[in-house]
Amino acid sequence: MTDRTNPWVTLSRERRYEDRYLGLDLDQLRHESGREHPHVALRFKVFGVAVLPVDSAGRVGLIGQYRYVLDRFTWELPRGSGPVADDALATARRELAEETGDEAESWLELLRLDASPGISSERVPGFVAWNLRRGPAHPDPQESLRIRRLPFAEAVSEALSGAITDGPSVALLLCLAERARRGDLPEDLLELLKG
Repeated sequence: MTDRTNPWVTLSRERRYEDRYLGLDLDQLRHESGREHPHVALRFKVFGVAVLPVDSAGRVGLIGQYRYVLDRFTWELPRGSGPVADDALATARRELAEETGDEAESWLELLRLDASPGISSERVPGFVAWNLRRGPAHPDPQESLRIRRLPFAEAVSEALSGAITDGPSVALLLCLAERARRGDLPEDLLELLKG
């Protein structure tokens, strides 16, 4: 059995930065061992969301973009964020439509990830979407996106090879692959993934 008792006492908290997305706090902590130390905490006001869209040919839609902080181009699933009080599925629907132009009739939440639990409170729900209808994408003005559609098995291979490095994208692709292997998905989605 796992001990779920909190071993930390917060001695002080100083908000060092805040914007509409997060607050950065410098906390002074005491561990149950008696050791005291500072700890930086990113407390998010938004959650991230990841969507794995599967089209009628069993292809997955990936978004390519240059990520400023990484200083490189990445391929990842459609991603976005919404205020923590918002509905995760509504946010996922909005982000899928904005980035790919797709609207999905069928949705399934596969997982909820803690993005970086050592320093961040950010949660990332992950959805698979299928029975898609295509429309025009309308990304945010500051986004320069590329869309790529490839067979599901190829996307999983890219997640395993390191060609896709975004954590929620990798987790969602591998989760869906495992659920498909076990047959633990709706029948119509399983049929699409076999293609």
